[in-house]
Amino acid sequence: MQPILVHDLHNLPVITQGGTKIGALKDVAIDVDSGRVIHYVVKRGLIARDELLVASDEVIEIRFDAMIVKDTFVFASDRVPA
Repeated sequence: MQPILVHDLHNLPVITQGGTKIGALKDVAIDVDSGRVIHYVVKRGLIARDELLVASDEVIEIRFDAMIVKDTFVFASDRVPA
């Protein structure tokens, strides 16, 4: 398996396993103590402020063409804190 680099994640489409487009990956929050991803910041639409957080346990797969999340994923938060 070939690794995916961080810069390859920027603007990666985020879709549900059923094919519904959620948005595009904007950022990743990492716990510095454990090195694990806490959540992913996903931008929706054209307005940069329209963002949501996807918990790492809601991600099924990250591929070169898209990040796939569960159909029933729950937002980690309604919006990214300002």
